[in-house]
Amino acid sequence: MGVYRNTGSADTRQGKKMVNLELRLPPPLIFLLCAGVMWWLRGESQPGIWAMTLMAVLVVAGAIMGFGALQRFRHHQTTVSPTKPQHTSRLVTCGVYRVSRNPMYLGLLCWLAAWGCYLGGSWIWVGPIVLVAWLTRFQIMPEERLLRARFGDEYVAYCQRVRRWC
Repeated sequence: MGVYRNTGSADTRQGKKMVNLELRLPPPLIFLLCAGVMWWLRGESQPGIWAMTLMAVLVVAGAIMGFGALQRFRHHQTTVSPTKPQHTSRLVTCGVYRVSRNPMYLGLLCWLAAWGCYLGGSWIWVGPIVLVAWLTRFQIMPEERLLRARFGDEYVAYCQRVRRWC
């Protein structure tokens, strides 16, 4: 997670606050917060047939990615807890993990984009952008450090084969 030395400077204290946010908030909570902000920023229009079709595709894609990832973790008997990746017992690289290193988060992104299609308006797309930025910085990057330390070259090779988001 990084080393923190208290030098008393504002930059160091800010750095500690940033590290303290890593792996603290469960991704579904961030998803719900983003969905709520999107509701607040929604437009006035009703979704058309194309938006509804895209919404349906995104919901299905999100379900395949998210539930496929959960199934793979359960099959390999490793933790699904996003706040305790240090409990990971196995590196899962099959199933949906051949497409994305983070299919659960990709599933949440698909669902949030589907929600955006339903809500309409241009400002609602702040939600998916915030979700990707938050998860990348405070969830995925710390997870990757832990997995690299635990699985070494095997994880590095996996990262070279499979992209982070898709």
